Amino acid sequence: MMRENTHMEHLEDLLFESPDLLTRLMHGEVNFTRKWDGAPSIFFGRDDDGRAWIARKGLFNKDAKKYYTREDFDLDPKFPEDLKTPLWNTLVYLDRAYVGPELTGFFVQGDLMFSDGAKDGTFHPNTIKYVTSKIPSTAKVGIVWHTKYVADGIYYGASIKEFFRNTSELWMINAHDEIEDFVPAWGVVPAVGNYSHLSDKTIMMFKTYQNAKIKGHADGSLIDFVFDHMERSMDSVKMEKTKAKRMDEYKTVFVELMSVPNLESDYAKLTEYKMFLLGQFDALVSDYKAMLVKADGTVQDTYHEGYAVFDSFGRAAKIVDRDMFSRANFSDEYVKGWS
Repeated sequence: MMRENTHMEHLEDLLFESPDLLTRLMHGEVNFTRKWDGAPSIFFGRDDDGRAWIARKGLFNKDAKKYYTREDFDLDPKFPEDLKTPLWNTLVYLDRAYVGPELTGFFVQGDLMFSDGAKDGTFHPNTIKYVTSKIPSTAKVGIVWHTKYVADGIYYGASIKEFFRNTSELWMINAHDEIEDFVPAWGVVPAVGNYSHLSDKTIMMFKTYQNAKIKGHADGSLIDFVFDHMERSMDSVKMEKTKAKRMDEYKTVFVELMSVPNLESDYAKLTEYKMFLLGQFDALVSDYKAMLVKADGTVQDTYHEGYAVFDSFGRAAKIVDRDMFSRANFSDEYVKGWS
C-alpha cells in the first residue's frame, strides 16, 4: 500500500527537510490548493471487481480498512457510531455518480464538509463555519477533493470532481477551484540554512516548542523548554539505567541546538515569508465565507484555513496562519462543528 496524504509539514518546517521544494518555490515551479477545514478525510475507490468502497485513514493500515456495505461499519468495533450512516450514505451517492477511470490501484481523497445537507448554504464540519450561495438545497453530501492515487504515485491538487456525474445529492468541488489561475508575487525566498542533519529528537523538540508557543504553553526560551521537558521525562521513570539513557538523548539535543545558533532566526524568516504568501491568497475573493463561532455564540469573520504548495515530484507543505487558525483549532473558546 502506498503512503497516505494525511500530514503535511508547515512551510517553515521545510528547514528540516530537503530544500528542493523551497528551491522550486523560489523559481515559481509549484502549484497551490486551498486547505478546507473538513472532517473526516475520506477515500473513495473501486476494486478490480467493480465493488465501490469508502475509507478513512485506516486504509493505510497493514490490514487496510475498507467499507463496502452498511454492515461493514457495524463489524468494525472501533468505527465511530455517529459516522456510520453518514459515510454509508456518502458511499452510495458516490458510487451512483462515479464515471471516472477504472484503474487498478486508483482512488481519490477529499474532505467531507457535510453529510446531512447544508441548510441555507451553511456547513460547519470542524473549526471553521462556511456560508455560501453555491450549494443547491437538494445536496445531501458535500466533499472537497484534493488528491488522487494512481498505482504508486500521489497527485496533489488533482481535478477530481470531473470523475463524477452531477447529481442532486452531491455537491463537490476541487480544492484548487477558486485559485487555479492565481499566481502570487513570489518576492525573494529568504536564504536559510538546511537543518536536515539534526537528529530526530532535536527536530521533534524544536517543533514541540513551536506548538507549545502557539498554544500559550511556552513562555521561556527554547533551551529552557527543552530543559523542563528533560526534567519531566527523567522524573517519569525510576530505573537509573533508563534515566541515564534519556539523559544522553537530551545531551545530544543540547549539543545540536548550540551548534545551530541561526535556527530560530531562520525559522522566523520562513514564517514571515509564509505570511507574505498567505496574505496574497487571503485577499482573493471567495464564494465561501469563513467564520469562527465562539462559545458565547458570537461569530467572527476569518480567512480560509490556509493553502498547500506542491511540486510535480510529490513534495508538499501547508501554508497556515498558525497564530490564528491553529490557535483556534486548539482552543475551547471556539465551537467545533462536531461538538
